Amino acid sequence: MESPSLISIIIPTYNRAHLIGDTLDSILNQTYLKWECLIIDDGSSDKTDEVIRMYCKKDSRFKYYNRPDKHLPGGNGARNYGLQLAKGEYIIFFDSDDIMTENHVEVKINGILNFKVDYIITKTKFLNSTDDSLEKYYRFDQFDITAHNYIVQNINWLTYDTLIKTKLAKKIEFNELLKSGQEYNFFSKLVIHSTKCKFIDEYLTLRRKHEESKRAELRKNTIKQQQSYLLASWLTYIDIKDGLSKKTTKSLLFRIIKICFALKSFPIPQKKMFFSELSSNFKCGKLYFVLMLIFEINFNRGYFFRNKLKKQL
Repeated sequence: MESPSLISIIIPTYNRAHLIGDTLDSILNQTYLKWECLIIDDGSSDKTDEVIRMYCKKDSRFKYYNRPDKHLPGGNGARNYGLQLAKGEYIIFFDSDDIMTENHVEVKINGILNFKVDYIITKTKFLNSTDDSLEKYYRFDQFDITAHNYIVQNINWLTYDTLIKTKLAKKIEFNELLKSGQEYNFFSKLVIHSTKCKFIDEYLTLRRKHEESKRAELRKNTIKQQQSYLLASWLTYIDIKDGLSKKTTKSLLFRIIKICFALKSFPIPQKKMFFSELSSNFKCGKLYFVLMLIFEINFNRGYFFRNKLKKQL
């Protein structure tokens, strides 16, 4: 009989002493037993280290590390360091405040082996709220899993919804310059590499809802939210542009155009590169873009030139 595959569960954490115990208990309760859990501390100042060390003594499958300085502060740097350390054949990224159902790992590994795919996608729902807003992510009954459909966000999923072949995950890594939008960036790169995957319509992650979370704070400040979307979209474009179809290239560029229109500004540092990409993909792209901003800033009439670009999609 073939030996079970080792699964590497990677968890970045920061000041979660009051919550991470519940997360680690849910991992201990897994019906699938062959796993390692790599917990990467991003510089906690509370008693997170004491809690984690207690679990490491209880079960040697838990391993505790501090993010080294060669990786930037933040969850992305911690995940990338975990990827380097991972010994498993498959990767699950998880968060230090959420809960796995008991069959979380088992369903995912059985799926990837049975369907012979590169990664599995499952579902998440809120643990402490009746909010069903996460359902908008999982529109697999309406759209196929293609690179285009993910990149233009016809379909979506969350970081902890996946189980991915380690060799594939290590080719991608997280963009450590991003403080938000990192999921979009990572999975956009993933679908460029492979769409050999399977969606399993089961809730395997229970997510805590934090009103004080970074995402909630971004929503309170529309400008910051839009700037965050812009940076994530532009850096993602840079990361994947060589692997995009013409249709997806233009759609992603137009997403950036729309955000600039909403902001009435052009906060992209690589302006020369952006204009070059516009000119290569849209007739009169640079001209229409500049006129769009001028007319929107001064007369609230920039939509005329924005629509000229939209018609070229």
